[in-house]
Amino acid sequence: MTQETKLCKMSDLVRLSGVSKQTIHFYLREGLLLPPIRTSKNMAYYDESTVDDIRFIKELQEKRYLPLAVIKEVLKAKREGHDPREEDHLILFDHLFGQFQDDGADQQFDEVSFLAKTGLTDRDLSQLIDIGIISPSPKVGNCTFDSFDLAVAGALKGLVAMGVKLQDLKLYSSFLQCARMEAELVHDRIIHRDDDEQHLPIKEIYARLEKVKTLLTVKAYREYFLIHDHAEQANKGDGRND
Repeated sequence: MTQETKLCKMSDLVRLSGVSKQTIHFYLREGLLLPPIRTSKNMAYYDESTVDDIRFIKELQEKRYLPLAVIKEVLKAKREGHDPREEDHLILFDHLFGQFQDDGADQQFDEVSFLAKTGLTDRDLSQLIDIGIISPSPKVGNCTFDSFDLAVAGALKGLVAMGVKLQDLKLYSSFLQCARMEAELVHDRIIHRDDDEQHLPIKEIYARLEKVKTLLTVKAYREYFLIHDHAEQANKGDGRND
């Protein structure tokens, strides 16, 4: 070990990062941190940058509410020379993961508490899961739903209260699939494009996407009401001719 390498023991990581040994071991198991250099079975040394990585993980969890799978990708990009602290990236994180949090905490719910909070029945929930709009995760013990599922369920209940049938919500399963395809398109064609040209600011990308979707939605409604109005006028005309 030379002076230039500046390696740390586990005790140093705990002291400098303020994160427990158990949590650091969890980050290591999940592949979030670079593996240590082992000099013996019971002795391991970590690069000094590991302290910054641990602090960064906690920041992304507690302030940006990012799931660990996303944090892993963010850390990978950071190590490849990208700067995930840039304002552009933070805007994207906040939009995707922060806006539906309840008092800044990503709550987890088991099925009983989720049903109680949403007012859904067992049958309603089963239908929404079968349709593919609610997607429970089996990875967090008995807590299979999060705050985002709660927000989606609340929005869907609002539609049902206006007269939409539960089976009609299959429409939004198709919409969700289109949104997934759009996310892949934006990632591959705009943000991580093949050439070296810098992509537009996230705000502008989002605004342009929303403009297209808004225009297409208006187009669909205009066409429907024009056709519907023409059909009514034709029926009235037929009545007058009889």
